[in-house]
This record gives sequence, C-alpha cells and structure tokens, in this order.
Amino acid sequence: MVKVEKILVCVDLTPLSLKALEWAVNIAQKYEARLVVYHELEDVYTMLKTSASFGVPAAPDLKEKAEENVKQKLKSLLKEFDNYEFLIEAKGKTIDRLPVVVSEVKPDLAVITIDYERDIPKIETQILVIK
Repeated sequence: MVKVEKILVCVDLTPLSLKALEWAVNIAQKYEARLVVYHELEDVYTMLKTSASFGVPAAPDLKEKAEENVKQKLKSLLKEFDNYEFLIEAKGKTIDRLPVVVSEVKPDLAVITIDYERDIPKIETQILVIK
C-alpha cells in the first residue's frame, strides 16, 4: 500500500482551488495524513514590494491581517478535519513559489489546480492536478 503521511495543497481561494482542497482533505482522511494548506499572499507581497521601492511604509499589520482573513475563510472549510496546518506566505507569486515550497515541505503528495500545471516538471513529488 502507498504510504502518504503529508499532503500539500495549493489554495488561492478560487473555486477550483477550493475543489483541490476538498480532494486533499478526502485523501488526507483516507490515509490519516497531515495536510499542509499553502496560500501565497500575492497582493500583500506586491504592496510590500511597491511601498519599499517608493520609500513609503506599508501598514505594519498588513500581512498579519491578510493572513488571518485567509485562515478564517479556510478554517470554515476545514471544520470537519483537524489534522492540518497553514503555510501562508507573502514571498512572491504562487506560480514561482510553488516548486520551492514543495521542496521545503517535502510532501508525499501535492494537490494543485491546472493553473499551475506548467510547474509539474519542477515539482519533486507525486502530484494530483485538479481541473
């Protein structure tokens, strides 16, 4: 039998990524695996980068507020599952960060949407693509 202990799911809050989350939760439940829910705060990253380049400070709690907002949305979808953790970052664009995050987290399975299909050759784990 295949051993699946950790699953990473990339969620950008689009309807398709929420479907990917649903698939990831079902698989995690089946294998009693830990679920890592990854979300990149692309807008926050852009705001922080832009404000730094103009020398204008961004709101000090910008990232924290955005992160808490995402967590609240996702927690409501995960209410019947408790073996998860969030990985919420503001380090760039998801399309660029996804292979790096997979490399760092080292999941047994990554669940992604077809939007990130071009990254498949760069992702070093088993992948389930949701379309």
